[in-house]
Amino acid sequence: MGENEFGDGLTGAGREAIAVIGMSCRVPGAEDLRSFWRMLAEGEEAIAEPPAGRWPEGVAELARHPRAGFVAGAGDFDAGFFGISPREAAAMDPRQRMVLELSWDALEDAYLPPDSLHGSATAVFLGATGDDY
Repeated sequence: MGENEFGDGLTGAGREAIAVIGMSCRVPGAEDLRSFWRMLAEGEEAIAEPPAGRWPEGVAELARHPRAGFVAGAGDFDAGFFGISPREAAAMDPRQRMVLELSWDALEDAYLPPDSLHGSATAVFLGATGDDY
């Protein structure tokens, strides 16, 4: 087998096409894909002053980082929608909660009911960064 641009030794035989049919995102300055694209197209800056209550009064962190990228609504989560108790939701890492929300948003973007995917060759790929909630 020959090498391709990815160096995996596959040339086409045995390779299957994939289709990205649903996407979602939540980043500083944009709550969804459309607002993210608008923000990029218009050259808007997502770095801002911290929202009220982000850091306790007098925290030295504020002096070092007076502006940053903040995701709106990061603490909001409808635990009941996902069948999670409020106590369990409070103990979850906020990024775990966001993964659930954004996975659901990606399915909605694809117009796919989640129960139709059982047993299918469907995957969810995600990326996340930071641990400073």
